[in-house]
Amino acid sequence: MAALNRDRRDTRGSALPVVVVSGFLGAGKTTLMRHLLTADRGMKIAALVNDFAALNIDAALIANVTGDTTALDNGCICCSLSGGVARALCEITERDVPVDAVLVEASGVSDPAGIAHVANAVDGISLDCIVTVVDAAEIAEKAEWSELLKRQVAPANLVLLNKTDLISKHEVDAIAARLGGLAPRAQILRTSHCAVPPVVIFEAASTPALDGTEHSNHHDHGFTTMLFCVEQPIERADIEVLLNDMPSGILRLKGFVRLVEAPEKPMLLQAVGCRWGWHEAPTTTGASKLVVIGDAAAIDRDAIQRCFAGIGMGQG
Repeated sequence: MAALNRDRRDTRGSALPVVVVSGFLGAGKTTLMRHLLTADRGMKIAALVNDFAALNIDAALIANVTGDTTALDNGCICCSLSGGVARALCEITERDVPVDAVLVEASGVSDPAGIAHVANAVDGISLDCIVTVVDAAEIAEKAEWSELLKRQVAPANLVLLNKTDLISKHEVDAIAARLGGLAPRAQILRTSHCAVPPVVIFEAASTPALDGTEHSNHHDHGFTTMLFCVEQPIERADIEVLLNDMPSGILRLKGFVRLVEAPEKPMLLQAVGCRWGWHEAPTTTGASKLVVIGDAAAIDRDAIQRCFAGIGMGQG
């Protein structure tokens, strides 16, 4: 893999290839990043990570598998953080010890075309791939797809239709056909847990479709976040009651939690819509911290505060 990548860089000068990983909240971007960074690929890869929240959970998860991780400040990576992205890419190109590629994980509310235009403006950088991860199970339930999802898919040259194991083949076929209409130049792969050979990502057959896209300095994404914290361990049953009856407007919940039954072993809690699960946390943590991401127009912040207060968590 490294030899193939060096051959490609030789043909285009010394440009450093960049792969942008995009997709809506909870689609599987961080799972893909961890998969690519832990695969036996023979490449040295740097990672830039942004999370749309005050607590950059994705950066913590990725830093656990690679020491070469840059966490970008809270915000939407395609607009308010564009200067930070450019500076981080410039720093990587100027290192004494070079890397073979850079992975940029965008926040779940970002437009990847904005990141692509920023990357293209940095000397010594070559935008190789925009891979957009799509949650098949989530969008199978929706009659209309959001404009943000369409913007995330349109410029991609690789679309991973993820979580296909959770819905029927007929539903997967219908979604794949529709995605093909949104991104006619993209290769569409059906995956579970984003399990895809790294060569597919780093040796994409086509180029991103940036024709007609523009970089905007402002982006009203329509989402909001809330952070809840508590020092003391929490009863697992109490959190699960909340998860099974969350207030409307919540799209995503994630964070690290210390449970009463094993406070020395923090757990990672991930929830997307009505689906949630516990995983062993790959990092140590002190206080329990959970981030709630929701639709700004539909979320009831007071109701959510009351729910979390019921399990002893206050807003941070």
